[in-house]
Amino acid sequence: MFKTARFAFYIIFHPIDGFWELKHHKEKSFGAANAILALLCLMNVVSIQFSSYHYGLLDRESNNILLNATSFILPLLAWTVLNWALSTLLEGKATMKQIWVQSVYSLAPLLLSMPVLLVLSYMMTLGEQPFFVLIQVFAILWCAFLFLFGNMTIQDYTMSKTVVMALFTLLGIAAAIFIGIILFSTFQQLITFITTVVTEIRYMP
Repeated sequence: MFKTARFAFYIIFHPIDGFWELKHHKEKSFGAANAILALLCLMNVVSIQFSSYHYGLLDRESNNILLNATSFILPLLAWTVLNWALSTLLEGKATMKQIWVQSVYSLAPLLLSMPVLLVLSYMMTLGEQPFFVLIQVFAILWCAFLFLFGNMTIQDYTMSKTVVMALFTLLGIAAAIFIGIILFSTFQQLITFITTVVTEIRYMP
C-alpha cells in the first residue's frame, strides 16, 4: 500500500499514464488513497496550527481542529458521488471507487506544498507574502489540472467532455449546498416555532 501511495509522485508529472496505470494495475489503491487523504487532513491541521503568526491564524484558540481535519472529506465525497452519478448518464467508464481514488491522488501537489509553506512561513516576511500566495495558487491549479486529466483518463472521455462533466458536477455540488442551506434554515425555523408554541402553552394561565 505504501508503494501504491508513493505512486502519487509519478502521477504529478505523468497524469495520463499514471492514472491509467492506477486504474488498471495498481492494487490496494483504495487503501493508499485513504492514507494520503488522512495525511492531507493531518497536514492541514498542522499547517493551520503551527504556521507563523504572519501567515497563520491569529486566534488559534477558537479554531475548530475537527472542522479543519475533515475539510477535504466532504467536498471529495460530494465530487465523487455527483461525478459518478452524472457519468452513468454520459457513458462514463469509471466506478465510484475509481473516481474517489483518482480525486484523492489529484490532491498530491497540495499535500507536497503544505510542509514547504509551513517552513517558508517562518522564513518569509510580510513583504514576501505574494511569493507565498503564488506557491499556494500554483499547487491549487496543479491539483485542478490533475483532476481534469485524471477524470478524463479513468472515464475515457475527451477533454471537452471532461470539462463539461466537471462543470456539471460543480453545479450539482452548488445546488446540493443551496438545497441543504434552505432545508437547514427551514428546519431551524420549525424548531424555533415549536419551541415558542410549547413555551406559550406552558405559561398559559
